Amino acid sequence: MSLRDRIPRSYHFTASEIWHQRLLFWLSAIIVGSVSVAFGWGTNEATALFHGATRAHPLVVFLVCPIGLAAVAFITRTVFPGSQGSGIPQAMAAIRMERMEFAETMLSWRIAIGKTLLTLAGFAVGASIGKEGPTVQIGCSVMNGIGRLGLKPSRELLRLLVLAGGAAGIASAFNTPIAGAVFAIEEMAHYHVDANIGRRLLVVTALSGMAMLALVGNYTYFGTVHANMPWGGNWLAVPCIGIVGGLLGGAFARILSLPILRFPRFLSTFIRGQPILWAAICGVALAGIGTLSGGLVFCASHTEAQGALQGTMVLPLGFPILKWAATIVSYISGIPGGIFAPSLAVGAGLSAWFVPLFPHVPLSVLAMLGMAAYFSGVVQSPITAAVIVLEMTNNIEMTVAVSAASMLGTAFSRMICRKPIYAAMADQFLEAIAQR
Repeated sequence: MSLRDRIPRSYHFTASEIWHQRLLFWLSAIIVGSVSVAFGWGTNEATALFHGATRAHPLVVFLVCPIGLAAVAFITRTVFPGSQGSGIPQAMAAIRMERMEFAETMLSWRIAIGKTLLTLAGFAVGASIGKEGPTVQIGCSVMNGIGRLGLKPSRELLRLLVLAGGAAGIASAFNTPIAGAVFAIEEMAHYHVDANIGRRLLVVTALSGMAMLALVGNYTYFGTVHANMPWGGNWLAVPCIGIVGGLLGGAFARILSLPILRFPRFLSTFIRGQPILWAAICGVALAGIGTLSGGLVFCASHTEAQGALQGTMVLPLGFPILKWAATIVSYISGIPGGIFAPSLAVGAGLSAWFVPLFPHVPLSVLAMLGMAAYFSGVVQSPITAAVIVLEMTNNIEMTVAVSAASMLGTAFSRMICRKPIYAAMADQFLEAIAQR
């Protein structure tokens, strides 16, 4: 029996089919990069709109947040079901689905449009959310919609398209092509990727990044961070921040991965029976948390995280906990929105806790360590966490310290939350589909 005969028939392609597939992948990657640029511009404008509308009259957030979250939740449930939440669990669930028609419901043009519009609306009403998770689902939907043109549908093709869409989404959202490929392999595929798919992911992330560069030019998500961690006694900061960030990230993941059915009975009954009223209540809580923070925790808090990383802003001691709570409230309201950017902001904010303990360690160093530890604690993907922090700060001098903080963050997170957050959420989507 020849080698070709031992390969599954679903992998047999003629030369023309192979080039057809490659061209569609390349085109899809370029489109994902372009869409990501437009989406990023939209989130910036929506954030500016919220802050502009509430800056002069801060207490207006007690109207904007409840009404806004309720309206977004209503449209999500009635017009764009399947677009709620981050978007990454939906993509991961689609990879594992046996029936492709269910996967199509989560990765369609309708979902891409709804995810875009509703996430922008979430930013406009002050929700503590990020654009990166939604960009992944949008990217997967675009790849799935374009990548199958003229090709025979198969589970193998769907899996490849989803992985490529996720990689392109992260790469173009953060301008981190390596992190995009690593994320798809470590988090979405759980390492089960052969060399051929790995090469395709790198090509896709490169093309989506090139499209972004052509439209907005080269940039670093948080700007170049000039920080280093010479060996010595100050290295004690690495395990301290790694442990604290991991535990806090694990608690966050544990709460968000908890199914509604496991809430106290009265609360789960209320949420299922009155989801729009629940979203409004979450909006009131968000407004209260945001007011306590002086308005720092609304939206993605990109400026606050960047200030800590650049060493120009020591955030209030209460910022990490308030941002942590604001993100939980925003997510459980049932609106679309990611947790990447808010998690990075929480991690950067942890630097303020360690300034008194390590006064000789630069604030930028503490912020990078906190960001890596907390983010790794949330997603439990230490390689992705380390690479994404290093790429978005354009700093390789902190590679060893950031990698160590990421590993510790994941290890201590698993003491609280044994299953990674995205995998747990994907299981919930699969269970919901199975009950239909």
